[in-house]
Amino acid sequence: MRKIFVVMLLVAFILAGCGAKPAQRSGENQTAAPDYGQNSMVVQDAIKENHKGASENLSGTIDRKIVKNGTLHLQVNDLKKTETQVYDLIQEYGGYIQSSSTRNENREIWSEIVVRVPQDRFEEFFGRLKQLGRVNYDNISTQDVTEEYIDLSARIKVLKAQEERLISLLGKAEKIEDLLRIENELSRLRSEIERLQGRINYLDRATGYSTINIRINQPVTAYPETGNAMGSILYRLKDGWISFFNLLIAAVETLAWLSPYIILAGISAVVYLKYKKKNTGKGA
Repeated sequence: MRKIFVVMLLVAFILAGCGAKPAQRSGENQTAAPDYGQNSMVVQDAIKENHKGASENLSGTIDRKIVKNGTLHLQVNDLKKTETQVYDLIQEYGGYIQSSSTRNENREIWSEIVVRVPQDRFEEFFGRLKQLGRVNYDNISTQDVTEEYIDLSARIKVLKAQEERLISLLGKAEKIEDLLRIENELSRLRSEIERLQGRINYLDRATGYSTINIRINQPVTAYPETGNAMGSILYRLKDGWISFFNLLIAAVETLAWLSPYIILAGISAVVYLKYKKKNTGKGA
């Protein structure tokens, strides 16, 4: 009854302003504006009670909302082969690739893949990934967002009820200032509803699919699996020649860097020898 009374009271105040007759003289119309301060507090209390009641009603109808994410670092001997295996697993488990990148640094080849998979298949998928190489690091994190989800849903329900009441009042308003006031309040309510709904949509996506950050590295000294001994030997020979040329290039670069100092040292040595020879000749 209290909630109904509060709503009726709010409607009565607004309609009282809308129902003034424009035919009245200005002197008769100079009455003091009603003070809504205390009534606004009452309305806010009613909103809080409605919010609490809505939360209690929703808590029994919404399943638990859990955000589950994982991180996995693997070391392998054949990066390309492992990447192919990861892509096959993603397709098998109904997931998709959010982002991927490959780079070379510190004599290692890195591949980073961010994967999204259905949460109900997360554990099995994560276990299959760990079988693809040596696990250097793995982590699974969970976050229960059920309470936040229920709170957001309840707030949206209350705000939509307010929106419906304002729409009904909008059709009854006669003064321009009343129309503007109601439209401004409607705009504010709708912006808040959109913001809360955006957060709910995000939580739905986060709890429907889990995110796994996969980092795969292959040391440069590791040899891909070729399937035969000759292929492995040829790969090692190739790697040996590459290492030799890299060493040769490094030596040339070092020599080029030292060349100014070598030239200066040579000039200094020639000058010194000429000076010494000249002094020796005079002494004889």
